[in-house]
Amino acid sequence: MPLPTAPFETKRYLGSVTQVEPTSVRLNLPHSYASSSTNYSGHRIGRGEVGEFVLIEGERYAVLGRLANVRLPEGERLTVEPSREEGKTLVNPVGTVQLLLSLDPSSGRVIRGVPEHPRIGQFAYAAHPSLVKHAIEDRRGRQDAHVDLAHIPSSSTTLVTFAPSALFGRHCAVLGTTGGGKSWTLARMMGEISRNQGKAILFDPSGEFHTLNERVRHVYLGGQRDGANDEREYVSFPYRHLSESDLFAMFQPSGASQAPKLREALKSLKLLRCEPALGTNGLLRKINRRKADVDAALNRHAAAILASGADYDITNLPHQIDEECVYQTGGSRTAPDATVWGGSDEAGKGYCTTLVARISLIIGSPEMTCIFAQTGARDLTEVLDEFLTNDQQSILRISMENLPFEHNTRELVANAFGRYLLTRARAGAFRDRPVLTVLDEAHQFLNKSVGDDYNRFRLESFGLIAKEGRKYGLLAVLATQRPRDIPEDVLSQMGMFIVHRLINDRDRQIVEQACGSLDASAVAFLPILGQGEALLIGLDTPMTMPVQILLPNNKPDSQGNDLW
Repeated sequence: MPLPTAPFETKRYLGSVTQVEPTSVRLNLPHSYASSSTNYSGHRIGRGEVGEFVLIEGERYAVLGRLANVRLPEGERLTVEPSREEGKTLVNPVGTVQLLLSLDPSSGRVIRGVPEHPRIGQFAYAAHPSLVKHAIEDRRGRQDAHVDLAHIPSSSTTLVTFAPSALFGRHCAVLGTTGGGKSWTLARMMGEISRNQGKAILFDPSGEFHTLNERVRHVYLGGQRDGANDEREYVSFPYRHLSESDLFAMFQPSGASQAPKLREALKSLKLLRCEPALGTNGLLRKINRRKADVDAALNRHAAAILASGADYDITNLPHQIDEECVYQTGGSRTAPDATVWGGSDEAGKGYCTTLVARISLIIGSPEMTCIFAQTGARDLTEVLDEFLTNDQQSILRISMENLPFEHNTRELVANAFGRYLLTRARAGAFRDRPVLTVLDEAHQFLNKSVGDDYNRFRLESFGLIAKEGRKYGLLAVLATQRPRDIPEDVLSQMGMFIVHRLINDRDRQIVEQACGSLDASAVAFLPILGQGEALLIGLDTPMTMPVQILLPNNKPDSQGNDLW
């Protein structure tokens, strides 16, 4: 594809090369002392401003760079003072240009790196915005299926677009401190996914994306209907989708006495779902009972009991824990019988009293009805199936704003649903039509351990999606204001970074380590990026690219929207 415009125009001349190093060159900038920028052919020319893109002519290639600093030689620094007579003294600004990539003027080919360095005396020009756009964009695939994401800061009419595979194909991270534009970027992405009729599942912890209205289905996990006129769709995520580890992290049994009883009680209730005749009033009573009958039933139904999503009645769990508190040997002290359970172990019941009370409180809490109560709300997994087969819907937004933080509920439920998605992906559900999982406030759900010292449980579902989901058609977009809380091995899986303003030093270091192509001069811009400004760094982009994210069609309901 040829270059969109002539690379070297006299009106765009900036200066000449005076020093060449492996990653940078120094320029004379005779026009940098001008009091203002100029315009040429409808585009602004900074005339030597820091951050400006520069095109340096070469014998075979044009080298694209970015102006990292501008200064006066030490001996001339006083010549710019007002006390000096204007016009009497020449000033000679110099600047350093960070080299980024090369362009072949004859073919338009973009070349990573600099195969041929500029020479002393060669000319440098302000890069035309369309040339910068040409250098970064991925022009592979269908041109009618693209994502309009941003524009070049110096030209609002020069859009930066990507093929969906270039932006999302290797996962994407949207990073930035509060107020930097992270939420707006996600909203822009959701609008473009809808326009291209893709599929995305948006986890919305704060509820700020309720404004989306293009090919979107909103469901609410947690909370209660606000009167008869409340038309919001409330869904449930039944407890059977939670693993044993999830429940242990939520109920927090002590390791020595309570954990074994809880484990046995869960097993007994699942057995009763398979063979109800073994129980009485929904409980498996073990006092003075033959073990062989129960063991035989456990063997018959072992696969069903161990299966993910095995059903049972959790309302009977507190009472079943009491039923598990029996002596392991029946008979008498002089003639013990190991084939039957003994009588009630009152001491064991005493040890489990706090666990029973805690479970009763949690499963009976109004805030937990979407998990533990039979409210008639649709199962989120059933809603997912409908969404995947509905060609009129592109975004499934799962609002978790009313899901409580107590008992690690929000983290555990999100992690469990992520685990469910990965299981579906491994079974081939998304191979023909890839699905994006968009996780806002990702630091809440990654690189965290929940539970107490006895039942420490690591949240890893979304990390696993980032590590292996791509081969199954399950892709991730992680958005966070705290990159330092995202595991390094997860960030290393991201193929595209959209980095808004970052103030924290540790956050900037993490991003610099995760992005192999991010140089120190680009990192220096991160603390001063304006709202909506971002750096694009990707495996399919040959250089770090500063952009202004386009306004979304549906603005998120977040603080600071009026500032953009």
